[in-house]
Amino acid sequence: MEEKEISQAVIGRLPRYFRYLGELKDEGVERISSQDLSALMKVTASQIRQDFNNFGGFGQQGYGYNVEYLYNEIGKILGLDRQHNYIIIGAGNLGRALGNYLNFEKRGFILRGLFDQNPALVGSMVRGIEVMPMEEMERFIRENDIDIAVLTLPKTSAVPVAERLMGTQIRAIWNFAHVDLVMPERIQVENVHLSDSLMKLSYSISRYEKEQEKS
Repeated sequence: MEEKEISQAVIGRLPRYFRYLGELKDEGVERISSQDLSALMKVTASQIRQDFNNFGGFGQQGYGYNVEYLYNEIGKILGLDRQHNYIIIGAGNLGRALGNYLNFEKRGFILRGLFDQNPALVGSMVRGIEVMPMEEMERFIRENDIDIAVLTLPKTSAVPVAERLMGTQIRAIWNFAHVDLVMPERIQVENVHLSDSLMKLSYSISRYEKEQEKS
């Protein structure tokens, strides 16, 4: 049977469902209706039901959703029922901040190594992990079952590093460099542009101010 194609909009909402359900589970909530989940997440109940129906639905009419079950099932859909080993390439301020963020490990993302081409950074420590020179990257990936590379590099360095990663078993790249990487289909890429979020926020401020001026 051919797998149903899920829209990127639905996929984009799954981590948010997972996060809210995790908070509800931690608070001891056992069951929740689509209406109550809608009020929490500011997503319509109809949209929630449509999203979940893409995966067969998880609730029972008039009975709602079992929070822990739904949390676990969405975790499986997101691939969080398995461990992902990752490395950070670029041990500057952003790379070190991501390396120190412990919440990733709670989701099964385990930091195994950091790499940098700057001799001043090589040998320094991030959460007990020594920053290694770039020359060791391919060997380390091969020997440590690494499937995700996080790029916190300047734009000029990101493309040649990505080309080197093509020759490894890396399956995904989380890219913070200021360039949209295009990789072979076997390597999934999430391009993150932090300034885009700030510009969206600036737009929202501007729009709100203009609406206030009209009122």
